[in-house]
Amino acid sequence: MKKFVIFILLLTSTTLFADKWDKFLNDSGFPKKVVDDGSLVTGKIFDAVVSYQIKNNDGIKGNFENSDSAKITIKNKKGEVLTTNEFLNVKELRNWGKDNFVEIFSFVIGDRQLDTKTLMELTNLATIALMDKNIK
Repeated sequence: MKKFVIFILLLTSTTLFADKWDKFLNDSGFPKKVVDDGSLVTGKIFDAVVSYQIKNNDGIKGNFENSDSAKITIKNKKGEVLTTNEFLNVKELRNWGKDNFVEIFSFVIGDRQLDTKTLMELTNLATIALMDKNIK
């Protein structure tokens, strides 16, 4: 019974989280699927304009994993730019994100007040981006 309850809670939380992710994608302007054909994709996350470009090195369309590499550029309202400067694989990109977390956070938040809703959304995004899971 305990395993069944845990399974139901996990399934419910996954569904709720997916809905929040879809809302974020609609609000930001990013496509729902990963664009990995080398084209530049741009969206808005709170006060930052974020662009990414993915080289599909593994031949699998619509993901960012294995030997794929990406270049990320984040621009804040003041015109300051934070970028990877080069294409990084999944592991390197997560390390770059962890190393630059404070700068990324300040670019995204800008002058906004941190309320509970904003903090929860950012926590969810950071969890997805920095976990060792594949992004699809």
